[in-house]
Amino acid sequence: MKEYFYNLITGERRVFIGPILRPFLLLASFLFFIGVKARLFLYKTRILRPGKLPAPVISIGNITWGGTGKTPLVEALLGRLHNKGLSAVLLTRGYGEDEDKVISSNMPYARVISGKHRMSNALNYSKHNKADVFILDDGFQHFKIKRDIDIVTINAQSPFGNGMLLPAGCLREPLNALRRADIAVITKSDLVPGQRLIEIISCVKNISKDIIVFRARHSLKFFRTASGQKMPLEYVKNKRVVSVSALADNRSFIKTIENLGAEIVSSPFYIDHHRYTEGDVKRVLEILKKFQANIVVTTEKDWIKLGALIKGPISGVEFLVLKMELEVEEDEIFYRRLSAVLPG
Repeated sequence: MKEYFYNLITGERRVFIGPILRPFLLLASFLFFIGVKARLFLYKTRILRPGKLPAPVISIGNITWGGTGKTPLVEALLGRLHNKGLSAVLLTRGYGEDEDKVISSNMPYARVISGKHRMSNALNYSKHNKADVFILDDGFQHFKIKRDIDIVTINAQSPFGNGMLLPAGCLREPLNALRRADIAVITKSDLVPGQRLIEIISCVKNISKDIIVFRARHSLKFFRTASGQKMPLEYVKNKRVVSVSALADNRSFIKTIENLGAEIVSSPFYIDHHRYTEGDVKRVLEILKKFQANIVVTTEKDWIKLGALIKGPISGVEFLVLKMELEVEEDEIFYRRLSAVLPG
């Protein structure tokens, strides 16, 4: 059902009775708009007030539903803060548990606190622990916590969807909400033509003249095998592979693997946060056999769940997990802007 809904609002795949449902989605979007505006009004008029945490808060969020590169930016920021000797605490809702596990695995020094009540979670943590800075994950629409800097990530390949609010489109708020943001990071900027990138930045600046815009790209590092061995990116060149992913933007991952020179014989993909089953693993193995391939490539967050289902080595099959990191252009300027609110 989730996959049907995702395909319906994104248009990634044609769905049954989609045109019939469109008027009802438009009505639902209008009601969603009223709800968004009402909630914002309560905070603007200070009927509801955000709480203040005992350390600076950097919020990283988005204005669309998923696939904007928010998690890689969170990782990059946590790594930078750790290198500066600062104690950073990541506050997440806990809905994207696979992302939380990836961050904890890649950055064992990071303190990740998951849970719906992020304000009380942060305050409880601060009673007995030191925090130099809180990172509010998916925080752009979370008004309960006062933040010092608001960062919005925007996917260059699909910056605003069809321009409509959920559930008729992918927008979580009207575009003029970008006026609340201090910084916009245009991710996957290397995957679109230069002119298209200029158009996106111009659109953002037209909405908010004060927002600072940075471009970012995903830097490919290496593949990791199921046993943890590192393999060079060139390993898949000219080899027949099956790509498996459950992302908000599966097309970007498929294109990335193709750009490495691999011959993708099949690319089964699912909606973001898909819960893999043994049936899914069986399907992948059947696809490998059908196309006479023996390599499966996937993402770090997908491997968290897939790896748990694969109890041991499977004869003749290699699983490769792609390691990527987000790099912000003019990163010194970017981190200097964040440093203005940090201690020391």
